[in-house]
Amino acid sequence: MPIPNGMFPDLRDILYKVAILFGALIVIYGVLWLLVNLGVIPALVAAVFPQIVLILVGIFIIYVAYNKRNMY
Repeated sequence: MPIPNGMFPDLRDILYKVAILFGALIVIYGVLWLLVNLGVIPALVAAVFPQIVLILVGIFIIYVAYNKRNMY
């Protein structure tokens, strides 16, 4: 719930979104790690994954900032 004067946004919503994002990334990384250990996919895919994570985190930050800007 926002503070009555409207200075601070509802941080609970942002924290839930961050938790969902990081949870999904951890699951994806775990699956990739398992597939590399089993030899199903090349290690290159798992090596590129951290860069993909950085891109996704950047897109998420832009998304949250854009949504908060449209609220006001």
